[in-house]
Amino acid sequence: MNRRQKAVSLRQGVRDLAEQQTLSSDELRKLRALGDGKPALPSRRRWLAVAAGLGAVSLGGFLGSALIGRGSQAQAMADEIAANHLRAAPMDFDQASLNELRVAFAGLGFNLLDAAEVEGVPGELAGGRFCSVASVPAAMLRYRSEQGLITVYQARFDPERHRGAADMDRGQAGNVIYSGGVKVCLCHTQGVLLATASGGALT
Repeated sequence: MNRRQKAVSLRQGVRDLAEQQTLSSDELRKLRALGDGKPALPSRRRWLAVAAGLGAVSLGGFLGSALIGRGSQAQAMADEIAANHLRAAPMDFDQASLNELRVAFAGLGFNLLDAAEVEGVPGELAGGRFCSVASVPAAMLRYRSEQGLITVYQARFDPERHRGAADMDRGQAGNVIYSGGVKVCLCHTQGVLLATASGGALT
């Protein structure tokens, strides 16, 4: 991405990257510097049911979702999320409290969940990182639990790029898809993409 002399909004930065499948590390660094645009990413309490249910999805529900997502845009999105989940890359914000992460991500235009809204996420918060989901900038939170790592993603929902994520506003259950031993759950609500990933071994 070429540097610009004038201020660039986060929304315009995302638009400039729309034709790319992923964001490079250099582009992510530049995108972090864009503080003009403030995407409206409201807190959503209902996604906790998805995160809490990752380890208790019925076989029938999993098979149905997997068949829908297999070979589709949802599967490609799950593959990207799983690969990101398994990366042992350093966190942008390591060993920070949720409040500290909220302040840090607010500077990037992301409003993270309030403390009361993430009480149901099992494990201990390990840190956060700025990443992307289908080329859309996203905030990633990583938790350590007795069952292993759990990664939570939040991004502005793009109906074209995030096709296959379940619509919670219509009462749909999270779309659960396996990718490389990682269980990924995809959903969206009121303009926000929410995804969780668990399982697998870091690479």
